[in-house]
Amino acid sequence: MLLQRCAANPTSLAHQHRLSRAIGPVSAGSAVSRGSWHPTSLAAGSASGQQGQRGSVVSFAAAPIVASQAGAPPPRASKKKVKKLVDINGDVTKDLGNGMFQLKLENGVSVMAHLSGKIRQNRIKIVVGDKVTVELSPYDLTRGRITYRFKPGELERAQAGPPASS
Repeated sequence: MLLQRCAANPTSLAHQHRLSRAIGPVSAGSAVSRGSWHPTSLAAGSASGQQGQRGSVVSFAAAPIVASQAGAPPPRASKKKVKKLVDINGDVTKDLGNGMFQLKLENGVSVMAHLSGKIRQNRIKIVVGDKVTVELSPYDLTRGRITYRFKPGELERAQAGPPASS
């Protein structure tokens, strides 16, 4: 009889599955299996053990529904991406084409770097001799991404500190 009802009403199978997880297995003669159960009927007194249709007794305790039982996915811990990049300044020594450059960093190391998306979007031109800031990945310290181009004299002013006021 239950399978016949489910074939006629496909939503009732999912509904009864959710009910069975929330309140336990449903017996064949109970009001829940016959389809006469409704969430408002709990307040009407059917949960207290009163007689239902056809003389069957509905006796189940209303258990609290946990989020994992209600079909909702369990809450996920939010993981923030942590930037593990190293920012360092350098000079452009060679233009390799296609947005790739050979750089000499402050510490004397030579690396290859490509342009970041924002520099490409804003069409900032970089030529040999420019001072730039590079992000180096901790996985490969010979490759990087150019994230900023200093204007002529800007790097020297930034390193000298604020101007002295008189």
